[in-house]
Order: sequence, then structure tokens, then C-alpha cells
Amino acid sequence: MARRRGERVRRCAAAVALVAAAVVLPAGCRFGDALSVDEVREIADAVDPEGGIECPLPYDFAAAAGAAGVAGDAGPGYATADLPALSGASDGGSDPDGPLARNPGGVVSCVFHIGGEDLEVHTVATRRPQALSVLFPVAAKAAGPGPEGLVPFGAQAAAAKAGVPVLTASGNVAAVRLELDGDGDASLLLTAGDAGHSGLSRGQVEGLAQALASQVQG
Repeated sequence: MARRRGERVRRCAAAVALVAAAVVLPAGCRFGDALSVDEVREIADAVDPEGGIECPLPYDFAAAAGAAGVAGDAGPGYATADLPALSGASDGGSDPDGPLARNPGGVVSCVFHIGGEDLEVHTVATRRPQALSVLFPVAAKAAGPGPEGLVPFGAQAAAAKAGVPVLTASGNVAAVRLELDGDGDASLLLTAGDAGHSGLSRGQVEGLAQALASQVQG
């Protein structure tokens, strides 16, 4: 099963690499099993440097928004800007001193929107704990300044069971630990809005993060 899944990922990664402006995956490029660190790395490496729109991970954002009770048009890409909404990075990248070089793995980042609000979904997997630490700068920017900072958030997220969302004090950033096929550590980070402000309620952010995590768990 692992070999067949790995071959499927390589085919899907090649499809991602061939499409620049809008990444459209074949119907077979949906992962029915938990992801592995190597699979996340391969997907990240296959993302075109120019970016794209469609996320190469199996996120159905409209369905997640519905499950979280969030009204409004929901889908991939920015709400009001025609910008690349997809990026990927791995320990094979150009930053020899970056967090992924110190803890090998990969991260795939996708932008979605609900109505006029942009949301980011970052999926990170690393060989060792804590994968979420790779995304702390992203979380800090989105959560904005606060008296508690990210230390309690990071500790709670690391200790949480897989599939259980943990929110920052600002309520617009949520992390969910993901189960992996094989060794390693993985998390999903959802950011809604910026600098601690969002049109979504704390409960909606939590519900959205939980729904998205369930989609990528297979």
C-alpha cells in the first residue's frame, strides 16, 4: 500500500509541477491514507515557483466552511487579488540555515477565501518534533501582539491530541496536530485575517480548522 501511495504521490506531484497558473489535480490525486513526511516534501518540492491557485492537498474548503457554519462564497485563492495562492518549501530548498534544514521536512501553504476574507492553510511535516515551530513566524504575524505571546499556544498545540484544534489568544489562528503514516510530526496551521483581527468568530475558526484536518487525515 505504501508503495502504491508513493507512486500516486509522485504522479500527482508531477502534475502540480506542470501547471503554473492554476494547479488542477487529476481525480486520482486524492490521498485516502494519512500523509507521510516524504509525501509532504515531494508535494512541496513539486509546487511551481510561480505559485498557483488550486491546493495540491485534498482540502475541500467550501465543505469545511459549511461544516463550521461559516456563510459566504468559499474557495481557493485570494478574495480580491489575482495573486499566486500556493507555495511550498522543504529542507532541499535554498535556505541552509532555515528551520526545515535543521529539522528536515516540508510545508505546503495554500490561500483560500470566505466572502471577502483571506485565510491561509499551512500543512507542515518534519522528521522530529515540533513541526509547528517552523510556522511560528506565520502564526505570530497573523495573531498580532498579545500579552501571552505564542509560548502557551505552542506548548498547548504540541501536547494536544491529533485532530484537536488549539487557538491563539487572539482567536484567529488555530493549529491541529495531524497523524502521519510513519515517523515524524505534522500540523495544520490556519490563519484567518491578520494582526489578531478576523471576520470569523473563535468558534468558526476552531470548527474550520477541525474540518480541514479531518479532510487531510484520509
